[in-house]
Amino acid sequence: MTNLARWLLLVALPPDVRCAVQVELDAEYARRITASGAGPARAWYLRQVAGSLGPALAMRGRRLGQVARDAGQDARIGLRLLAHHKTYTAAAVLTLALGIGGTTAVFSVVDAVLLRPLPYRDASRLLRVWSANPRGITRNDISPPDYFDWAERARGLDSLAAMATTGPILTGAGDPVLLTGAAVTANLAGTLGVHPRLGRWFLAEDAAGQGRPVAILSETLWRERFGSDPGIVGRTIVLDSVPREVIGVMARDFVCPTSDTRVWTPLPDASRAQPRGAHFLTAIGRLSPGVSIDAARDTLRGAARVLEAAYPDSNRGWSVTVEPLHAALVGDVRTPLLVLAASVIVIMLIACANVASLTLARGAGRARELAVRAAVGATASRLLRQQLVESALVAAFGGAAAILLAWWSTQFLRTTLSASLPLVDRLALDRRVLMASSALTLAAAVLTGLLPAWQAIRARSHTLLKEGGRSTASGIRARQALVVVQIAAATALVAGGAVLVRSLARLTSVPSGFHADRTLLADVSLPAARYSRETLSPFFDRALERIRALPGVQAAGAGGPLPLSGQNGLLRFGLEVEGRAPSPEGERAYVRWTTPGYFEAMGIPQLEGRTFTAADAAGSLEVCVIDEALGRRLFAGESPIGRRVKSSVQGTVWRTTVGVVGSVRQTSLDRSADPHVYVPEAQFPASALTFVVRSADVSGATASDVRNVMRELDRDLPLSNARSLVDLVAGSTASQRLSTTLLAAFAGVALLLTLVGVYGVVAQTVAHSTRELAVRVALGASGADVVSLTLRRAAMMTIAGVLAGAALAWLATPALRGMLYGVGPHDPIALGVAAVLLIATALGAAYVPARRLLRLDVVHALRES
Repeated sequence: MTNLARWLLLVALPPDVRCAVQVELDAEYARRITASGAGPARAWYLRQVAGSLGPALAMRGRRLGQVARDAGQDARIGLRLLAHHKTYTAAAVLTLALGIGGTTAVFSVVDAVLLRPLPYRDASRLLRVWSANPRGITRNDISPPDYFDWAERARGLDSLAAMATTGPILTGAGDPVLLTGAAVTANLAGTLGVHPRLGRWFLAEDAAGQGRPVAILSETLWRERFGSDPGIVGRTIVLDSVPREVIGVMARDFVCPTSDTRVWTPLPDASRAQPRGAHFLTAIGRLSPGVSIDAARDTLRGAARVLEAAYPDSNRGWSVTVEPLHAALVGDVRTPLLVLAASVIVIMLIACANVASLTLARGAGRARELAVRAAVGATASRLLRQQLVESALVAAFGGAAAILLAWWSTQFLRTTLSASLPLVDRLALDRRVLMASSALTLAAAVLTGLLPAWQAIRARSHTLLKEGGRSTASGIRARQALVVVQIAAATALVAGGAVLVRSLARLTSVPSGFHADRTLLADVSLPAARYSRETLSPFFDRALERIRALPGVQAAGAGGPLPLSGQNGLLRFGLEVEGRAPSPEGERAYVRWTTPGYFEAMGIPQLEGRTFTAADAAGSLEVCVIDEALGRRLFAGESPIGRRVKSSVQGTVWRTTVGVVGSVRQTSLDRSADPHVYVPEAQFPASALTFVVRSADVSGATASDVRNVMRELDRDLPLSNARSLVDLVAGSTASQRLSTTLLAAFAGVALLLTLVGVYGVVAQTVAHSTRELAVRVALGASGADVVSLTLRRAAMMTIAGVLAGAALAWLATPALRGMLYGVGPHDPIALGVAAVLLIATALGAAYVPARRLLRLDVVHALRES
């Protein structure tokens, strides 16, 4: 009890009386315990403390009230001063808005992609499971037979679910449309811990084909195509000409496997019969409680070894890769995002330094006012509080403007990044982002106000009054130090931006292996319910015949998957050369379906032999065309023409090589060309291909012309994803282009802020040194001499900042290593460009106020100084 009383005294009593009162009470308390016992003594002690609390709390209330009144008065004074100095206020608010708004926008992206947990139950226990092939590629999709065997043997996992990307055509609900879909196992919802917004999830009976075919819609499709009909569950829709009953609607935040998925169907149990060499499933597992990722990985690898022993032809050397689901979804974007976050924080610091420099310059003009206030009794703490309140007001206005800028930026980034960044659909100015923005605003208030306030209160009042309020040397030195920091930070940012620009230039100059100009692409998928295996090729033949007859068409063909389309991982199969023992590690190549005219339309050069013709039809000699990369690997020093090869996708079919074409960078421009085998679509029919139409000029065939051809052939068949081949190539470098553009933009902002900072400090230095420069001119120096002296001083400041920035860039740019192609992180050209830009910018900014010295009136300057 007495301990509580002591604490109340410590909190409530003023420091000057707390100790004496406590000592007196403790002595009397000890005496009363001896005289009357502990109970009466405690009661007395509490009565004494309670009697002291009232006056003490009243005193503290008065003091707090006075502080609040002083703060209100400081705020009113600050608002009047900011309204009076409109130029300073506008510059400071806009600068902080730029820094805080940019940082808030980038933080919102980092939060949505990297920091926020996935919208699933116990998301930290979710795993992405891959198959790892013998050639060291650790993130392959899984074949259906392997998946089902793993699921039965996966100890340490509560469940293992799988899915495959599909592209069904929706008809009967407006114009036919090709949807992004997924065929999923019945345990996917339980694995993720989610429930449909409406209806139910799939049951095992649905996958077994018992009952009517069913489907689940995304909330987006439900709203856009069915008007948010609450009675959608139980309705029938037509997918790929198959009537399916809608059994549920998933909420908008269900983004599995991607945010573009619009419809889910059950993965049929019959997929167990697929070849083990066909890898196209994505697998997600949930860890059992208390089981580590390493333990689950060991269990799955043990299952893979069992399958390797049981199926050596297809599973030799194959293993398992396991990683957290969130890390798998984020992929390789973590480093670019962290680099952009670090860059925008540097912009924030430069902006704060700029505002602090502006405040120092303004404080120099208010030095006499502060000196008078100090002389008439204002305490240092009161002056410090006044300065900090003004800085807090500027930061608050800047923060408010930053919210608007961040809101616009997030809308722009969500649209721009949707195709290249995972989980970006969660981007929003939510409570977490607003709290971060508030913290940035508070930090800006402290960073921009502390140094100017300290400079203001440390100056001696009698010195300031004597000097008449002119700028002090210490204030100028502080501003010069801030500018050096700005130049150093800007140098590092410009160096990083320059090395990324050089990397992007190298990447975009890499030969793709085909000619992208004047080429139109359009995807077509034929539903299995209406097109049998025998009718697929005749349809594509008729369509291509009509497309080639369109005005301006130079060549037309169809193939798939296309280079740089991001669909390379599904079709990599083992190869065997006739008359040669199979390689122990298994030679593998990607397989592409093509029609006659495909290579001509793509502009892929023919190097040897021939390409496909109409004679390569079903029932004729099974043929193939290989690329140069595969020819070098399989037939080094020999001609491949006439040699026969066999792939695991058609384990009994030997194909005769009839031609060699140039290698094409199929996966990305920064990866060397993978080996490829091309087979004629007529001999190995495919239901989904991409039309490639090359025009003689830019006024050739358009998407609407090709769409009209499709309508004439099948009005329920949509033409989807029409785009140019140039756009496809540009999309393959979208993430690198975006990172480079953003970092280059940040570097440009840093240059602009540095220009303003250098201009301001040189202008103040010139004003402070007017007497010295006038004396020099009076003693015979020319105007050019004093301008040169001023520029030399600015050059010394600039060189110091550039050298510090070069050292900082040397330490920081290795973080960009994974984002670079063809250049190193310590690229001397990039560092040189950064140094030249900063020196030119700083000296250019310094020359404007320095050249005013050419019009210096010596007599007037000496009289006024």
